[in-house]
Amino acid sequence: MDIHKLEVFISLVETSNYTRTAKALHLTQPAVTHDIKSIENEIGVRLFNRNKRYVSVTKDGRAFYLKVKTIINNYYSAVQDIQKKDLEENSKITIGYSYTPFNDIYVPQWINKFQRQHSNVKFSIISLNHNELKQHLLSNEIDLVLTTGNDAKDLENIKAYTLETESFKAIVSKKNPLSKKKILKLSDFQNQKMLYLDNNWAAIDLINLQDKIRHINHHLNITYANNLSSLNVLIKGQQGIALGLFCLYPKLEPYLKYVPIDWKKTVDLVIAIQKNNEKRIVHEFINFIKSEMPNFT
Repeated sequence: MDIHKLEVFISLVETSNYTRTAKALHLTQPAVTHDIKSIENEIGVRLFNRNKRYVSVTKDGRAFYLKVKTIINNYYSAVQDIQKKDLEENSKITIGYSYTPFNDIYVPQWINKFQRQHSNVKFSIISLNHNELKQHLLSNEIDLVLTTGNDAKDLENIKAYTLETESFKAIVSKKNPLSKKKILKLSDFQNQKMLYLDNNWAAIDLINLQDKIRHINHHLNITYANNLSSLNVLIKGQQGIALGLFCLYPKLEPYLKYVPIDWKKTVDLVIAIQKNNEKRIVHEFINFIKSEMPNFT
């Protein structure tokens, strides 16, 4: 027995008239008659008394009506609840967040501006280290994450949208003679204090460059930071030379300077999402970010 037939039954009890029920449900009168007879045949009980002029519900029909009415009301309530939940889920964007000075500046701006254009959207932030974010993306626990192209390319069923491509630079104190160079060779870091990011937080591009510099220069004083927030404090405290990108550190303190590095490999800043993510609001947010990206020159 389907919901449609039960709706016909309820309407006929309440109208006591085939014509009015047919009109209310946009059916023909024969269709109403057919559905009522089908119900009676299925349960084996007469639900209505009929003659040429009127129809009235039987005692059994009234008892059946009271039970079925509750079931139908609960059904539509459940449908509305699940539709509301689905609407809320499709209006929610969960961002995988890992602190960088860039993210700290621009992600709040993007969220605020996008929500002014889409008042129903709700944002959720999940803050994890670099490797944990990739796992959450693969398990569909987050909608999108900002990462590098090389980090995203080996992830299964992940699509990456490129926002910017740039080269690594050294973040050097202006007190350091290396700040006067136009470009730094990897061997120029000999005997320097270096600030390295722990591999759990560093993208593969940075890990490769850090390893290369360490192998070329045998006399380095390396301080490791276990996250980008700690690394940023050490950079500002002029505790050594860091390896940076504008998409990590868009603004430097006046006493610091970017110096290009002779390292031909470039880094793509990308937004990574699951290929099967069909949430329209997520794709609109990605397009919005692409239009809002700062112009790195």
